[in-house]
Amino acid sequence: MIVSQSTRHLSHRSIGIGLLTFAASRVLVFLGFGIVAVAQTQEDARNGLERVSMLKHVRDVVSSWDGYWYLSIVEYGYPRSIPEGVTYFMLEARAAFFPGFPFLVRVLDNIIPGSTIATAMLLNLVLGATGVVLVGMLTRRLASEEAAVAAMVLCAMFPGSFSLSMAYSEALMVVAVGFALIAMVDEKWLLAGVAGAVATMTRPNAIALGLACLAALAVAKTPIRTRAMIVASGTLIGAGFAFTQWYIGNRAGEPLVWFRIQREAWGEGVTFGASTVRLCIEWLMNPLSSPTRALTMISVLAIFVGLFLMKRVELHRVVTAYSVGILLLTMTAATTTPRPRFVFVALGPMIAVAIWWIDQVQVSPHRRRTVELTVIGTCAAGLVSLSAIYGLLGAIP
Repeated sequence: MIVSQSTRHLSHRSIGIGLLTFAASRVLVFLGFGIVAVAQTQEDARNGLERVSMLKHVRDVVSSWDGYWYLSIVEYGYPRSIPEGVTYFMLEARAAFFPGFPFLVRVLDNIIPGSTIATAMLLNLVLGATGVVLVGMLTRRLASEEAAVAAMVLCAMFPGSFSLSMAYSEALMVVAVGFALIAMVDEKWLLAGVAGAVATMTRPNAIALGLACLAALAVAKTPIRTRAMIVASGTLIGAGFAFTQWYIGNRAGEPLVWFRIQREAWGEGVTFGASTVRLCIEWLMNPLSSPTRALTMISVLAIFVGLFLMKRVELHRVVTAYSVGILLLTMTAATTTPRPRFVFVALGPMIAVAIWWIDQVQVSPHRRRTVELTVIGTCAAGLVSLSAIYGLLGAIP
């Protein structure tokens, strides 16, 4: 369903609800980080280590995992050479991460006083809030305003949104992808291409936006001029990815070195779903053995529900194509198998859930409120738990 041009904008009230929900969700994320800080403080005390502020432990969580590598790029730039047999124990492995987010942090770090971590946190706070509103704006173009509000609430509270509060690139990617998809729905193809280029310079999986262009091209009776603009948009999206490869390779003096780093340092590749199936089977054999396997299984279930509902509500072809591309990339990857943050950046499943529940399900107001409160409560618990698990290094994010 596509809403008419005259009624496709979000009201200030709806935007306010989205922003307030995002603010509440960040409190939950930092509650999870606070649990980590308390646990780490107690661990330091047991080991006779010098006490440090809990705020330092929170900063350590924010800059952990991928955050360490992005902040390394901010501090050192990309490596000038990368040894054969590079491993993730070597600082040169930072060249596996795309430049969009660290470049923006570096620029702002020269303007905003304070630490680089504080700059990254502030940047992602602004980008995260913007991304949530863009999800609402995109949903409003496809369905009712009530569905748009529901999509913003679900986006903010979805457990995978923990990544919006770490020194990760997901927040910038969601903003760029949000702009690109809105422009595609509005058939503003040049703007879509520019936003898509920013996305593909931020994260490699944003190349799924190219599938959205192909989906638009597949529509019958599209004028030749429009088809040319779609091709130009897809070219810009691909150019962002190609520029990143050139930039990293040029710095290291080795073309396409990014692919070698992915293979050697991170063991990444394509197993066409074999890794995902293996992790799910291992979880079924021993459900309490690994939080990572459990999260993979939950993510796989969320993916199938999302795919079903995107089909059920007949989500716009470009949003569906992008989402399917993201989900296929994570389902078929060797190492970065399904995770909550990868389901989150697909966007389409959350939008489809909101449209289905608000615009298509007929239930009594009392039952609707009960279900919605249950879902929000479950997401809130998941958001706190996930933030704490990753902060304690208990699972691979």
